Amino acid sequence: MEGQDVTLTVPGYPKDLLVYTWYRGPASEPNRLLSQLPSGNWIAGPAHTGREVGFPSCSLLVQKLNLTDAGRYTLKTVTLQGKTETLEVELQVALNLPSSHRDQRHLPEPEPAMG
Repeated sequence: MEGQDVTLTVPGYPKDLLVYTWYRGPASEPNRLLSQLPSGNWIAGPAHTGREVGFPSCSLLVQKLNLTDAGRYTLKTVTLQGKTETLEVELQVALNLPSSHRDQRHLPEPEPAMG
């Protein structure tokens, strides 16, 4: 939902990671959100908005979602043995309507009284 935080998790991520990178969209440099280096340090990419946080488990936290965050996210991992894997996930963001719109009920119009 728009305005909330979401964490993209990777069950069964490789334990022998050398580096991994998250992208918003296809795995290309302009879409790079962040990379984790062997030192454990993070490097923000060109697509980083300041609302994305990476975790050692390959998870990606996107804070304060907005509608432009919707779409494909790509994770690229490289293990110590040089094995590369790519995972894609689709993120959908629902519009957060004000409570006055959300709780509105549509009732049928009353029928005119005969008589």
